[in-house]
Amino acid sequence: MAIAPQAAFAIPSGTGWSGSWKYTGGTSIQVTLDVPGAKLVANGWDALGTRAFVLNITDTVADGKCAYVKWTAAATTEHWSCGSGTTVQVTGLPTSTTAVTAVLCRDSTSHNNKTNCNVIDVPSSYTDEFIRTEGNGARWHYYNASEHYDGGEDWGAWITIGDVDFDYFGWDDSPEGQRWIKSWVTVFEPACASGTLLNATPASSLSFCSQYDLIDNLPVTNVTGTAWGQGCTWSIRAVNPPRHCIKLRVPEPN
Repeated sequence: MAIAPQAAFAIPSGTGWSGSWKYTGGTSIQVTLDVPGAKLVANGWDALGTRAFVLNITDTVADGKCAYVKWTAAATTEHWSCGSGTTVQVTGLPTSTTAVTAVLCRDSTSHNNKTNCNVIDVPSSYTDEFIRTEGNGARWHYYNASEHYDGGEDWGAWITIGDVDFDYFGWDDSPEGQRWIKSWVTVFEPACASGTLLNATPASSLSFCSQYDLIDNLPVTNVTGTAWGQGCTWSIRAVNPPRHCIKLRVPEPN
């Protein structure tokens, strides 16, 4: 008996979805997340890898729901902001030397129906001090109808680690239920670099060293579900130098 193939499911629109983190100075960092109806801005201070954050959580839509944040660092804490235009500021969170994971969702006023959940990860700068170099970070966002872009892609993602950029761009539902991705690595100063799409089929990765500015493309590929990218850099001059890496995930809207 022949078995019919399972139907693919279209990926919902991601308009209004974004995430980022960036070291704006050697001791300052900002983390942001957006979904339609909710926003998180977290401002942090980094003292040699020990970080403290203040969270600002905003409910941006008058729809009877709340903005919800789950913040995981030294411990996991949960916070809500309810009421259109209402911002709740969270202070006094314990300091941490660990990585940070932030989740932003919409939730009911009874706090039992979380939807439209977005997430971003910030690596520890305690285990790798290079992470807290000013300008390092990762960001992604879905394009909206008013933005202009050349290839018709639905979203873009950008990782900056030292003098290396790893950029990747996605077309959702190409084919249906999958994300077609193009990407490239750019070196701006003498350095070694790599870029990898971690859950791609076929595999897509590139690694090279260059004494001058250089940009090179990875093979185009597809992913199903979250699009994980990783950009790395290491010294072109040292023997067996450490690698410094940043991972970024672009979740599917839900």
